[in-house]
Amino acid sequence: MTEEISAQILDAAEARFRTYGFGKTTMAEIASDIGMSTANLYRYFENKVAIGSAMAGRCICDRELILKEVVNREGISESERLKIFVLEMLNYGHSQISNEPKMSELIDVIVKKRPDLVKGQVESDKELITTILQQGCDRNEFSIDDVTEMASYVQAAIVKFSSPFFINMFPYEELERLAKGVVLLILNGLIKK
Repeated sequence: MTEEISAQILDAAEARFRTYGFGKTTMAEIASDIGMSTANLYRYFENKVAIGSAMAGRCICDRELILKEVVNREGISESERLKIFVLEMLNYGHSQISNEPKMSELIDVIVKKRPDLVKGQVESDKELITTILQQGCDRNEFSIDDVTEMASYVQAAIVKFSSPFFINMFPYEELERLAKGVVLLILNGLIKK
């Protein structure tokens, strides 16, 4: 029951944040939207930042499931896997924030108030990239001396395709074209000759 109520709160808050923005949404409005008293809402979340953090956590979890599915997908080469991984990362970010200027405000709040969430996502991405690169080495597709270090380089090269700042700055088609080009450039350096 508590999880169900928490989910209702997060859904109501997301609708408000998308329409009015984080700053112009009050706890009382969120509570009212689900027929709950403000005092009762505070029993579930201590403030808007806690609600925003829970929303961010939900998005991070959804995104991670998508990316893990790519990492574990059968029947594709590691080169193809890396390309799909980067494009799925771009697609998810784009679907969540493109044409959603009010959500950028929430992202800014989370980055400032909960950098641990952002750091956790960065670390998770690096682990998944490391897995792809290691699988490529194990299957004799890639030639990499230090897989962990190379994963850091790959992550740095693809950050533009997961950053809300860039996703809002450039048209999707341009980002997709650039992502494919960057992956091709990376693979040219990794593929065993």
